[in-house]
Amino acid sequence: MTKYPRDEFDQVPETYDRQGVHRAHVDVKKSSGLGLIILASVLALAVGAVSFFVVPLLGAGGAGLPATQTATAAESPAAAMESAEPTAAAAAKPTAKPTVEAAKESEEATVEPTDEPAEEPSEEPSAEAAGEAVNRADPLLIFNAAGVTGLGGTVSERVSADGWSVAMVDNWQGGAMPNSVIYYNPGQAANAEAVGQLLGITDLRETAQGAVSLYVTVVLGPGFQ
Repeated sequence: MTKYPRDEFDQVPETYDRQGVHRAHVDVKKSSGLGLIILASVLALAVGAVSFFVVPLLGAGGAGLPATQTATAAESPAAAMESAEPTAAAAAKPTAKPTVEAAKESEEATVEPTDEPAEEPSEEPSAEAAGEAVNRADPLLIFNAAGVTGLGGTVSERVSADGWSVAMVDNWQGGAMPNSVIYYNPGQAANAEAVGQLLGITDLRETAQGAVSLYVTVVLGPGFQ
């Protein structure tokens, strides 16, 4: 027996099924995991939003633009217009005026007539204009370098019929000739020109005195007609 008086806590019903709090068996409710799923979804959405909106702004905040473009973009439109206007005016006005003036000056210089007569190309005087006379009595030498049998005799008859004196007709013993040539010594230019006109030979070559022969020498080359 206790020495303390009885109170309301000592009156316990015989059929009361309640247990003490310190001895009660508490059933822990099992979590279904729905809260964790919702929390994970919210976090994923937050991370995605940050990656989609914030990260691109941080990456493009100046790394992709040069320093000059970033500084220009920071300027106000009015400042950009003020800086561009003097440059355009300075670039256009000085270059346009000299170009127009230069074009006018060149046009005037081209149109302006000159009183000085145009110089005509000087032609080399012929042997007859230089005072030489054709002398058909001077002998001719005719050589066949065309490889055509009888060509020298045929040409000899042609020049003889024109009044020329033929001293020799023979085959050419020199090097190969690409075309027909008439060699002459100083003072024989008139005779060489006359024979060339008669035979249609235009390649006339003056040599030193006696370098080929002492007379006008006709060498008939390939293709002679």
